[in-house]
Amino acid sequence: MKNFFTLFLALLLTIADTPFCRAEEPPPGQIGVAPSMFEIPIGQKPVNESVRIFNLKKTPTTVKVEVYNWTLDEKEEVKLLPPDKQSLDRWILINPLSFTVEPGKSQVVRFSIRPTVKPEPGEHRAMIYFIEQPSAAIADSAKALEILFKLGVGVYGQADPVKRAGSLNQFSFDKTTSSLTADISNAGNVHTRMKGNYSVWKKDAFPGLSAAGKLTDQLKPENNPKGLVLSGQINQSPVLPGSRRIIRTQLLLPKGPGSYIIAVNADMDGKSVERSFAVTQ
Repeated sequence: MKNFFTLFLALLLTIADTPFCRAEEPPPGQIGVAPSMFEIPIGQKPVNESVRIFNLKKTPTTVKVEVYNWTLDEKEEVKLLPPDKQSLDRWILINPLSFTVEPGKSQVVRFSIRPTVKPEPGEHRAMIYFIEQPSAAIADSAKALEILFKLGVGVYGQADPVKRAGSLNQFSFDKTTSSLTADISNAGNVHTRMKGNYSVWKKDAFPGLSAAGKLTDQLKPENNPKGLVLSGQINQSPVLPGSRRIIRTQLLLPKGPGSYIIAVNADMDGKSVERSFAVTQ
């Protein structure tokens, strides 16, 4: 359950026609989706997958489904693109396209990838958006205000031959912004991303880089290792083919004086990324 809520918070994108919310309405952030994204080998044969939508509200939620071609713009934000002959959005069939989820229930949405032409080598992307629709009570009231939500699930279709060529140009800890900063280039034909964990330890209790990775992989709240101050997941934002990005992972270090070791245990395109940084507050 903890992993689901972490996933949900990471995925939720807010689209509001108004910045206000009625006091009697359920608070925002009560719609979830899993899984968060797909990396799917594609060819000329159909591929079938499914997504589950969760309604954690106390009222029914109606959802509409839309799919788009996309890239990242210069601000590293999702930019929708028109479809073309090789865009994945043209090859995706979705069922259902509209549905209502009762409180505390979930809905499975199935989709099938059926290329109409032979996919060119490399990556073909689509974004499946689950868009909450205004409730009937809100729609009937001209004075009512409501915040709606839009959840995006990225679909990465990858056609052979796939070339993975991500490279880590620089990796550091920026004390000014309290963030791990990874400078990543991608010369491949599919996206790359860094996957793994970070952990922050009191300097005199640091178990070593390898041991830190093993401990945080098996971490449970009830048995935190001695000296562990903080741990979490590295920012897994994608670096698209032919691009270079700065990926930052924000850390909330303890306030006040102290000496710490930040350990990073991750990998990128099958290559291990292990780093440690000494920090004195």
